[in-house]
Amino acid sequence: MYYEGEDATGDQALLGRGGALYYMPADFQRNIIWASNGLFKGEQDVIDAWTEGAGFMFISGHGSPNVWADHYPGVPGNRAYGSITGLEVCTIRPYPPFFTLPLYPMDTIRNEEKLPIAVIGGCHNSMFNVSMVYGFLDGMIYLLPNFPKLSMWCYGTLVPEAFSWRLVRNPHGGAIATMGNTGLGYGMPGIDLTTGGGDSWITIEFFKQYGTEGLDVLGQAYQQTLTNYVNTFDMTDLASGHPKSVQQWVLLGDPSLKIGGYE
Repeated sequence: MYYEGEDATGDQALLGRGGALYYMPADFQRNIIWASNGLFKGEQDVIDAWTEGAGFMFISGHGSPNVWADHYPGVPGNRAYGSITGLEVCTIRPYPPFFTLPLYPMDTIRNEEKLPIAVIGGCHNSMFNVSMVYGFLDGMIYLLPNFPKLSMWCYGTLVPEAFSWRLVRNPHGGAIATMGNTGLGYGMPGIDLTTGGGDSWITIEFFKQYGTEGLDVLGQAYQQTLTNYVNTFDMTDLASGHPKSVQQWVLLGDPSLKIGGYE
């Protein structure tokens, strides 16, 4: 049994297509942190794992410009009560409790030079046109119901920079590059979860290009991931979300990076 996010990150195949680890070399050390195996219970679990350093980090679940999160197995009590916050940029907001400590949890990551390439499955994590001002104004609708809705997806939190970019520019570590969605990331429910396209398909495909096809230059692996998506799905079917899934999946980082470095 796989639960939300675990289908994309795991090593099992369904309908001939596996999760990301299915395509990675067998000699890679794997650290699987899932709610279902008891290792993902909150934000500190993600921060601790990130601080250890890695070649790749792949998180798949739900997001905003400020937060990445996932759910307990079976989503007990519906999504509002089954959600687990995995990592946040900022906790400052214009409504109670106004903030929690630390104010910038992501900045407590301390992996220094052990920088992974981070693939982020979730909505709006790479929505780079955010700021603390827009975040504040976006939250005014909670205080003044007639205030114009800006649709910044920050929910009132004063987000200084988008989740994906904050990881890249963290002076104490974070990531050397990130890939993620600038908009709503679509997931395919049921048996088509790894084969039907959308966020899971495109993130899995990046690891397939590296681990199976041997593309070890970041920009080439990213480019071929997008190319394969376009060649696999009907880009004229706007209702499917396939064109959007390609257009909004952005790379933040140096595309000339040789993954793993030079000998």
